[in-house]
Amino acid sequence: MNPTLLLRWTRFASDSHGTGPEKRSAQILHLCEAAGYELSDMKPPARLARGRTWTAGLEARLRLGSHASIDHAGIGLLGYRTRFYHEALAAHRGARVLLWETTYDTLLPTLARAAGFKIIALPHNLEALVSERVFADPAYDPLSDLSGEISRLGLADAVFTIAKEERWLLEARGLTPQYLPFYPDPTLAQECALIRQKRTAAPRAGPLLLLGAALNPATARGMALQLEWLAGLGPAMPAVVVAGPETDTRLAAHRSPRVELLGRVPRPQLIALLQLCSALLIHTRGGAGAVTRIPEALLAGVPVIANSNAARDQHGTPGVHVYDSVGEFRALVLAPPPLPPAPPPPAAASARFVQEISRLAGPTLPP
Repeated sequence: MNPTLLLRWTRFASDSHGTGPEKRSAQILHLCEAAGYELSDMKPPARLARGRTWTAGLEARLRLGSHASIDHAGIGLLGYRTRFYHEALAAHRGARVLLWETTYDTLLPTLARAAGFKIIALPHNLEALVSERVFADPAYDPLSDLSGEISRLGLADAVFTIAKEERWLLEARGLTPQYLPFYPDPTLAQECALIRQKRTAAPRAGPLLLLGAALNPATARGMALQLEWLAGLGPAMPAVVVAGPETDTRLAAHRSPRVELLGRVPRPQLIALLQLCSALLIHTRGGAGAVTRIPEALLAGVPVIANSNAARDQHGTPGVHVYDSVGEFRALVLAPPPLPPAPPPPAAASARFVQEISRLAGPTLPP
């Protein structure tokens, strides 16, 4: 048995250059490894025999009742997950600690506790509040789903939120979460530092930058609204570059001589855009969590212009310029702010996270 090996369930790769969730998973991986722990990520099997999954699903439903919950899934998916979770928990040969990032169901923490695991929940968002049904289904009641989500987080031995307001909300419901803000892992942080050096050595008033995955409807809505507001400036409109998966197709109606839609760009081109742009624009409506692009941009020396919702975890942070109206937005983009200071790493919060692992798993042995 390896006492420093921890089990983790996340549906995201740990990728320093990936999406926001993948960067969060990379951050968690780094913090664990720096403290001397290893992570074993649970890997779902490609397939399981249909008869066995249905049998497992029926047994879980009868034995666990409401705790056999996976986003209102049917018996087949419930059985698949039951077998997958059982096998992954049984095969683990390390400390009986589960890092639970994909906090979408009640089934895993229920089975993990029964198997003697301690659980550290690291939700990337409060999922009930980021569901697209909030916008698409007038009958959807996010507060009902939120109540269930809070209940399942209560099954964990420790909870670390990515945003301050999530901690406040969970505390109001009787939980005692801690705060672990997003900060780029060393690979990404070093790259951001090099971008900052370039911007400091040769500051340029380049185009404004909209960066995000337009395949996310909420992201696409925010980008479209900002482009509409910019177009309203007429001849005074500054140049804008829009980059990210599907931005070239889903935002095609906003293409103009002043708006360049690049779509997905390779990493070297993205680095070049960050070196040249005058500011990063972010607008979100609804949702919960933290916008991981903000700490990354600030570390790279890129000022951020964001609405109050997007800046919800960064109000008061130097370099984050917040607007609450179209007039305030236009004033900011017409006079892009200066190079922001680099945000310090969240050393105290990171230490609390490692201390909680040590409390539940036991300290690592000296080399």
